[in-house]
Amino acid sequence: MGCSNLFIQSKNILQILLIHLVCLWGLTGSVYSAEAYEMETLYLKSGEFFSGESIGFENGNILFRLSDGQVQSILLENVDRLEYKGTDTQVEEGDQLLVSNDNAELPPLPSMINQLPVPQPLGVAPDLDEGVDEESAFSPITEYSDQCWEYVEIWTKRFELGGTYLAGNTDRSYVTTGLNLEKSDNDNLFDFEIGGRWGQANGIRDANRWYGNATLDIARTTNWIVFVTNKNTYDEFENLDWRGTLSTGLGYRFINEDDRRLIIRLGPGGTREIYNSPTLKRTTFDIFAELELIWPISDHIKLEHKQTWTPSVDIVQILRVTTETGLLFKLDNEDRWNLRMGLLQIYNSFPNAGRKKSDYTGSVSLVYTRK
Repeated sequence: MGCSNLFIQSKNILQILLIHLVCLWGLTGSVYSAEAYEMETLYLKSGEFFSGESIGFENGNILFRLSDGQVQSILLENVDRLEYKGTDTQVEEGDQLLVSNDNAELPPLPSMINQLPVPQPLGVAPDLDEGVDEESAFSPITEYSDQCWEYVEIWTKRFELGGTYLAGNTDRSYVTTGLNLEKSDNDNLFDFEIGGRWGQANGIRDANRWYGNATLDIARTTNWIVFVTNKNTYDEFENLDWRGTLSTGLGYRFINEDDRRLIIRLGPGGTREIYNSPTLKRTTFDIFAELELIWPISDHIKLEHKQTWTPSVDIVQILRVTTETGLLFKLDNEDRWNLRMGLLQIYNSFPNAGRKKSDYTGSVSLVYTRK
């Protein structure tokens, strides 16, 4: 009986020992697997090194997971080498150099390898532009608009606006406006202008005249020019529905500077006129002559003068003269804002029935110029 109890107790002790051995073996395996996890060593050129596992490359950096699970992003330029640690604890026998920036016999560290995305660290704003195609559908539109704006920027732009308004015993309102675009260099010049005047007194319109002119001067490193010009006019109170003049010829630039100009143009041309009340349509062949003058009178005052003559060749009694003179008073140091006082005279020796030969228009306007 005593032997039987001793046998049972021995058996129980053996079972307990076996259980402890199994547990101890499991712990040893866990520690060994943890040590086996640290299979790589990353050496930096600064002398530092990290033990862990390389998990990929991103944006020129190597992603290296440390033993505590933290992921480090290290610039490849700062990496000296990456070594693989074998299962043998002897470094001399088990270490293997995987990649290096210095050893020509080993493959160099890659600049970038597409890997699975790694979450951004806390506190770092995500890159919203990442993954966005720069050549989007709007890129051609943006490029085209930029080119158009650069083209517009080379033009000299001038806008003129003036007016008068009276209310009470006298009801009167007048508006004068004009837009001028000019592109020029040492050789060529293109000028385009459009504008007009509209007004009424006591509810009755008594001014309504509009114009649009264009002039092209072509030269080749000389003061002599070849010009083409087109002038168009509408004037309700001259009974003029349209007057269009087209001319070409030669011209000479006596002075052609930024702040002063003296140019003469001369050549053949033709004019088409359409009148109403009574209806009249006529076409004449003309001689076109024009004088253009811009001259500074002082540091704050500038004179502008342009006079155009179009005498008819086939109808001798027809002579048309347009004279426009203006004084610009500088309002700022950049010469962008000016106050303009102008006088316009239009003379037609053979007007429509019931109309006078001359019209005079005085104006005061604010001028803005951008170069």
